[in-house]
Amino acid sequence: MAPTPSRIQYIDGIRFKRILFAAAERLIENYRHLDEINVFPVPDGDTGSNMAGTMRSIVDGSAEALDESIEAMSNIIAEAALLGARGNSGVILAQFFCGFAEGVKDLVRVTPQQFADAMTRASERAIEAMSSPQEGTILTVITDWAEHLGQNCHKYRDFPELLHDSLNRAQQSLKETTQKLAALKAAGVVDAGAQGFVYLLDGIVDFVERGRLDRKTEKEMLVGSPGPSGRIQERVAVEDLTFRYCTECLVRGKGIDRDRLRERLVSLGDSLIVAGTETVVRVHIHTNESQSVFGIAEGFGTVSRRKVDDMLKQHQDLVTKARQRVGIVTDSCCDLPEEFLIDHGIHFAPLTLTLDGTEYLDKIDISTAEFNDRLKMSHSAKTSQPAPIHFKNIYTELLGQYEELISIHVVAGSSGTYQAAANMGRQVDAKRITVLDGNSVSVALGLVVREAALAAGLGMSAAEVTAIAKDAIEKVRVFVSMDTLDFAVRGGRMSKNQGLLAKALRIKPVLTFNREGKAEVVAKALGTRLAERKLMGELRAYGAGRQNLRFAIAHVAAEATAIRYRKLIWNEFGVEPQFVLEASPVLGCYSGLGACAVAVLGD
Repeated sequence: MAPTPSRIQYIDGIRFKRILFAAAERLIENYRHLDEINVFPVPDGDTGSNMAGTMRSIVDGSAEALDESIEAMSNIIAEAALLGARGNSGVILAQFFCGFAEGVKDLVRVTPQQFADAMTRASERAIEAMSSPQEGTILTVITDWAEHLGQNCHKYRDFPELLHDSLNRAQQSLKETTQKLAALKAAGVVDAGAQGFVYLLDGIVDFVERGRLDRKTEKEMLVGSPGPSGRIQERVAVEDLTFRYCTECLVRGKGIDRDRLRERLVSLGDSLIVAGTETVVRVHIHTNESQSVFGIAEGFGTVSRRKVDDMLKQHQDLVTKARQRVGIVTDSCCDLPEEFLIDHGIHFAPLTLTLDGTEYLDKIDISTAEFNDRLKMSHSAKTSQPAPIHFKNIYTELLGQYEELISIHVVAGSSGTYQAAANMGRQVDAKRITVLDGNSVSVALGLVVREAALAAGLGMSAAEVTAIAKDAIEKVRVFVSMDTLDFAVRGGRMSKNQGLLAKALRIKPVLTFNREGKAEVVAKALGTRLAERKLMGELRAYGAGRQNLRFAIAHVAAEATAIRYRKLIWNEFGVEPQFVLEASPVLGCYSGLGACAVAVLGD
């Protein structure tokens, strides 16, 4: 049974903020879909990210505001939107909120009629901000929605009915965008920015009808989100762009003449938007002369938040990804930067972490940093393999996107993860899913998965990617220096007497992992610095006679140690590590705080 809509006959500052928070949550939940369908004005797959970034800025910038006046709250929201606006649709949204703030000037609360009038002003300001507005974009849907509000606001006594009715008009306008722009018609999608605006409205309507805000964390919204596949962008692939660089900046000053600034910039490119107020202006333009844009902007005030994105490269990366035949899966023991996971569409199954009896899904319910912080005061910490349902969901989803899957996991000897993945792979589709024992942990597993992902990104077959992964599995090594043996004693991997003796003598071991997943001591040192030299000696021995050495570093709340290893590797081998990051909690459970793992892979 549907909930009875709340009777809301006015909106004040507090209600307006809560309404926008609901709108932001709905858009952020769906922003990957917007990236997926983004083909206009450039098929570069970032409209959702840009709109979500703009809405996050609004949420962050107004979170502490308690102004009951809608005028005051709208001004706070408008400035927050300007400060965080990104991309075409994000800057248009910012100008939209600036226009709304103008429309509610001197008002403490608004009736449906006043709300409709303010949204008409917001629509007009959004159109004015763009040098060449296009039919079939977010501007079209905003205009159609605002016009419908103005024409129908007198029919309704409260906001839920009015907003629900106007949402239907926005959804109809959204469907029509496909036929209004050639790129959208060719790709068979609606405009991404327009869809984003409808997501905002949908979140608002849901909130005013139910009367509550179900706040979700950003982690909850992004679980399993791999980024756009590029398949839609491939339908409208281009070899070149007339204007290649998306250029943005913020201008602060007094009495900024936006019309004059727009006139000065219009000849430098297209998709020009100059949004804001007399004191704060956001500039967005697609151009080949980014520095000229910044130079002109400096004539109108102080310029900050400069951003230049290569849209052609973004587009080409997406198209390359669309031609990828093999999908890559791993588990949360694999240490790779989040950006790499997203950019290469890598999915991971989360292990379960248990701290003092409380269970968490690794990297979903608890971040690595949070885990390490709680680890300091914990009495027990352990891990267990991912639930089979995680593998089933990932495999089923990805087989709809790729011809085959390669699933690479933490060393089987120390976890049941590999076996769980292999069992589910056979159940889902044994012919199309290859499951490999990564024979490694942490950043060593990360280097293996990285090799496989790069090969898959080049369009290689499953057999070729598997061969490259197996070669990396055979060659990769990882060495771990430990600051404390307390966790080894606590986990039963060392006797209490041995631990006490080692602590008394200040013995700092250097470990590696064998093919059975067991830790082996390869060196013992009296003190931290000597342990570091011993570890570097192991790397030096491995690198003898090898070429193209790739390193990676992970630490357990030991950033200073990781930085020292990074410098030592550069001084010794003349290369920078592929990445340096905080280690997965699995390593922390085994090694404790202060540990640092260095992985190496060479040809």
